[in-house]
Amino acid sequence: MGLADGVDKPGAYVARLQAIAKGLRGHAASDVARDWLDATGSLPWVQPRRLYQYPAKKDLFPRSAVMKLPAEHRALLLSREFGERVYYDGRYGSGLSYWPLIEALAHAGVSSLAGLRVLDIGYGTILPLRLMACLGARVTGIDTDTFPIAMYGERGDTGAVRATKAVTNPSRVGGSIELVRGKVGVEWTPEGFDVVVSRNTLKNGYVHPPEAFAHEPNVRLGMDDAAFLAVVRAGMVRGGVWVMYNTFDPAENGPGVDGRCPFSRQGFASAGFEVVGLDESDDAMQEAMARGVREGGVSVAGATPRALVTVVRAG
Repeated sequence: MGLADGVDKPGAYVARLQAIAKGLRGHAASDVARDWLDATGSLPWVQPRRLYQYPAKKDLFPRSAVMKLPAEHRALLLSREFGERVYYDGRYGSGLSYWPLIEALAHAGVSSLAGLRVLDIGYGTILPLRLMACLGARVTGIDTDTFPIAMYGERGDTGAVRATKAVTNPSRVGGSIELVRGKVGVEWTPEGFDVVVSRNTLKNGYVHPPEAFAHEPNVRLGMDDAAFLAVVRAGMVRGGVWVMYNTFDPAENGPGVDGRCPFSRQGFASAGFEVVGLDESDDAMQEAMARGVREGGVSVAGATPRALVTVVRAG
């Protein structure tokens, strides 16, 4: 899926997400994961959105930012229209691929997201954040990319989110979404989070790329590993859970093929974390996801990716 997939009728892609979620639900092992999938029933339809960019440049800007530019700059901009699919999937594929990560949270003892503060490092797309907020979580997403900030800048994208009916949130505690652009510990510092998640951002191949790929964008933390771990630990409550979930295809070539956690067991311990599991295989969940997507009426092309999950707890 790319960003030039055309603009579907509002509601069409939401219906597709709901069908996929129904297929995945049959494979869900926890109440919190089932509730997260069921929350797709509350996703709003999205009207096409127009964003702007300079020729041969990657960065995108919303209309609100464009109107502040001098007229001679505005004249250079190209406009692009994006529909519901890109709104919910972003640059990197379906946000429903977070489902195994939600299961990993449940396995780590997170039985309800209601009232919890959740940080997503490198969120990329708003869908998983919104589904968590529907279950009562107060979610903050941080990313260095300009795309999500441009895409999710309209009223209703962020702020308060009405709770859905959920087993894990019987009192209907409402959640919220906040988006931040920057690097953790550099432009923005976390504080008071109960849960931290990261999917396909904190890969060893991105954080510590081989020399052949060092010139690529990758993930530059802006500090050494020890300092980064210290910042995250200081931003979490005692007993808080951090899940890093990475998928990869061993047949591919590139820094992302090294899906291991970039941080060592000793590094976690020195920063004040208890390692619950380090680089544990979650291939079975990826197979289950492929089956669930097919049962949701969507064909799955290519090989099923492998997955490694790391879970640590703030001591």
